[in-house]
Amino acid sequence: MTSAEPPVCPRCRGEALLWARVPYGWANREGGRVAGRTGVVLCPACDAQAPNAAALITWFHVHGQADDEDEEFVRLLVGWATSVSVPPLDEHAPEAEIERWLRGDL
Repeated sequence: MTSAEPPVCPRCRGEALLWARVPYGWANREGGRVAGRTGVVLCPACDAQAPNAAALITWFHVHGQADDEDEEFVRLLVGWATSVSVPPLDEHAPEAEIERWLRGDL
């Protein structure tokens, strides 16, 4: 995804290189698959050791901005995006956050 401002990394709060939507899903209570997409960022600080991230980070340092016409960029982007690990859904997180809010911890 493109924007005028670089995305912010939710992990380190630093400047990320790109924000992308990747496939994501989980099993519902009946065992059926719930499919969707979630947003992830490519952060040069946090993702340097992640699978397929180093080459894409290097590409950004060399070329600056992304161009979806650049076959090398597209290949690196797809390689990184397909290897992104999204943590599983924590179905207890909303209740825990509500409890923290009610206690005044948020």
